[in-house]
Amino acid sequence: MKTSFCAVAALAAIASAHSWLGCTDHDNVEILKWMEGNATLTPPVTIDPLMPWFANFCKGWPRAKSNPGDWIAESSNYVWNIAANSFNGETHACHPNQRGPTYEGNAPMATAAPGGSVRLMFGGNGHARGGNVGGDPGTVTVYWKGEPEAEIVDISEFTEENKLQSDGFSAESFAYPANVLTPQEGLQDKGNWQTLNLPKAMIPGRHMFVWVWSYQNAPQWSTCFDIMVQ
Repeated sequence: MKTSFCAVAALAAIASAHSWLGCTDHDNVEILKWMEGNATLTPPVTIDPLMPWFANFCKGWPRAKSNPGDWIAESSNYVWNIAANSFNGETHACHPNQRGPTYEGNAPMATAAPGGSVRLMFGGNGHARGGNVGGDPGTVTVYWKGEPEAEIVDISEFTEENKLQSDGFSAESFAYPANVLTPQEGLQDKGNWQTLNLPKAMIPGRHMFVWVWSYQNAPQWSTCFDIMVQ
């Protein structure tokens, strides 16, 4: 298959920027205070809520997620690169390991009540202020079929009808210091969250969702997860 230099260059740029859900029900109240306080020390001390020793703050996990996780391994074999895979003709919405409601015993799916909320957590990975993604960190969107036991299978189902909620990638982000944009300039952006609000009329049962990070006007990365509504 022939590919243009521009296409290859674009894919290389996309591959260098990535993020995924590390937790689907994260309690960040205490750890965010630590992060903010430690950032004022001399020198500052960075706290990364995705590290395994902070796993106790997570009450729900994505599909096939290990607890504690290994972010180095996950950055290669857990994330789903929508852009690269669709370029090669693979348009599935989820990573192969996330195409069914499979959970490890100590990493269950989140639970919530109709009308409740869960806080999704993902890494900024140096992109919270637009670094390496064209200057705009883009959006995070959650798609849902609207009923229990219904799966989103293909990226063609990322539609307005299936969109539950969309927010800025950095709408709930802690990053420091001020006035820097990239890790090369000293940016630390270890904490990004999205508070997902569930409809009051949700029917009890297992609901499947797809979290999608989009930038440069296209979906780039996804993580699939479930919430048991009860």
